[in-house]
Amino acid sequence: MSGRLVYPWSEALLQYRFRHDHPLDPDRLRLTYVLSDMVGLLDESVEVVEPPAATREELGLFHSAEFIDAVRACDGPDYYDRRHGIGTPDNPAFREIYEAATRYVGATLEAAKRMVQGTRMAFCISGGLHHAQRSEASGFCVFNDVVIAINYIQQERPCKVLYFDFDAHHGDGVQNAFYRTPDVLTVSVHQSGRTLFPGTGHVFEYGAGEGTGYSVNVPLSPGAGDAELIRVFNEVVIPLSKSYRPDLLVTQLGVDGHFLDPLAQLAYTSTGYEHVLRGLVELAKTCEMGWLALGGGGYHPVNVARLWTLFLALMLARDVPRDLPEEFVAMCREDGYRSFPTTFRDTGQVPQMYVSAGTVAAALDRTLARLHKEVFPYHGLA
Repeated sequence: MSGRLVYPWSEALLQYRFRHDHPLDPDRLRLTYVLSDMVGLLDESVEVVEPPAATREELGLFHSAEFIDAVRACDGPDYYDRRHGIGTPDNPAFREIYEAATRYVGATLEAAKRMVQGTRMAFCISGGLHHAQRSEASGFCVFNDVVIAINYIQQERPCKVLYFDFDAHHGDGVQNAFYRTPDVLTVSVHQSGRTLFPGTGHVFEYGAGEGTGYSVNVPLSPGAGDAELIRVFNEVVIPLSKSYRPDLLVTQLGVDGHFLDPLAQLAYTSTGYEHVLRGLVELAKTCEMGWLALGGGGYHPVNVARLWTLFLALMLARDVPRDLPEEFVAMCREDGYRSFPTTFRDTGQVPQMYVSAGTVAAALDRTLARLHKEVFPYHGLA
């Protein structure tokens, strides 16, 4: 891929903080930026850009005027609007929530605008807020930067988009936004909604109207790990991408499926993620407009930082050292982090998770069989 990778970044992005004890800690963004810089990835091959906040008009590319007004009306932690999902346990209100949320959208939009202008690759670590609905905040997500960015790109340059999401949680907001159109093929691999928020993402959710067959869900059993992630990528994402032939690849790279993450029950490691990232690099080469990569979930801040830094290295066709820099490890310990990996790639054995590997594999067999029967025919695949 030619050109510099665009990397939207601003210290202002760290102000998106619901509460000090909330799982979505913006420190994971700071640590990712610091670590990527320490290992030399943010050099001349990367264009670090300071993004502006999104405008009200840009928010309206997806969200309703009523919802935008509801977020703007929030004046502090006591604000409560159940109808619009603000002031809930997942989305506590905080002062200047509107300003903070528009900065997140602005960062992803800046990457999207650069791609319309010809940039071939961007990585927005603050993006990927895939749960927000048109008129409701949900699952730590106030505004849905993913949908806004895709709508902006398609408005400026009509194209077919493949959206791939490997966050542990189903990308319901993005799926719902494009459920009736074939112009965006959404593929989400996630822990089953029977066992994890948001309770959706079942195989039978495969689109409607002209979009029938263009929403693809691969729910996994708790305990699913690298073998399942790699299999889904090889047996679902690759054949669908070859059939669909997208102009643009958009990915949500949430790492809450890692075995160290406290909010989900999957067992991915850096090995599985690396296989998928290398595959995405190759897939993006076939897309005329390239690849817009976004962050997403991940609730162990140091673990998020090392994985997203590894992802950036893979996108740049660079490598990282075996160990995290001593300076970074010392900084994390000074900041109060006590238990975290000190190597970029996982070493040792993954703890046994919940159910046997055979049970997990058998459940995926059934899911894939159903996809082949009910979804693949819409793409000319047996």
